[in-house]
Amino acid sequence: MESQLEGFLNLLAEAERAGGRILNELTGQAKSLELREMLKKVGHDEGYYAGELAAHVRRLGGTPSTKTGDFVEKVRAVGDFRGKLELLNRGQRWVIRKIEENVGAVGDAGLKAFLVVMAQGHRVNIGALEDALTEGVV
Repeated sequence: MESQLEGFLNLLAEAERAGGRILNELTGQAKSLELREMLKKVGHDEGYYAGELAAHVRRLGGTPSTKTGDFVEKVRAVGDFRGKLELLNRGQRWVIRKIEENVGAVGDAGLKAFLVVMAQGHRVNIGALEDALTEGVV
């Protein structure tokens, strides 16, 4: 496996693990049942993406990272719940941007398709969280 691709996929997996961990924490802090359920769903997606990224790395002959990104501490450092959710969405936009910057160079069709779907899933989750922020469900 090409080391640049392995590094990129592991970076994404570490970010997804961080997102999943912070979403687990934020779910417990959510005041409304609707927000709690939405955050659980987004956290589930993050875990799924992390696992699939690791599976692609293994399938292509690389070594998956087991690290968790530093995003957890960045979100924890934000003082208010709304600010944490806004930072979470910025993190999800970062993942989309990284995928868009790199997907053109991915030669494996299965991996490329997964990354496109992963970016779309992040767009859906961003929209759901933005709706919750706008509607004051937070």
